[in-house]
Amino acid sequence: MRVRTVYFKVQQLGAARAWWEKFLGVQPVKNFERWSEFRVGEINLGLLQIDGAAGASGAPCVPVLEFADGDIARRIERAKGLGARVVLEGKDHPDYPRIAAVLVDPFGNEFEVTNLHD
Repeated sequence: MRVRTVYFKVQQLGAARAWWEKFLGVQPVKNFERWSEFRVGEINLGLLQIDGAAGASGAPCVPVLEFADGDIARRIERAKGLGARVVLEGKDHPDYPRIAAVLVDPFGNEFEVTNLHD
C-alpha cells in the first residue's frame, strides 16, 4: 500500500498550473487538457480541471491510495462496508479495466483507491 498521488480539483487549470510551476520551480511531468501533474519526491501532485457546480462539490484535495492487485477489490468493499459512498467506480473510472474507485468516507473526505502502478 502507498499514496501515489494527491490532487487538487481546480476551476482554472492554466492559472493553477502556472502558480504551481512558479512555486515548485519545475515543469509538470504530465500536461493534458484537464490534468497536470508534478513529481514531488515520491508523490505525484496533480491538478484536475473540474467545471462549474461539480467543482464546488466534494473534497478539494484527493489522495490516491494504491493497493496490490489481489487486495484492491477487498479494500473497496471494506470501505463501503464501513460507510464509504461511491462517487466513481468500474467502467466510469479512468483506470478501467483496472479495479478502482473514488469514494467518500462518512466524514466527507474524498479518496481514490486503485491498483499499484509501476
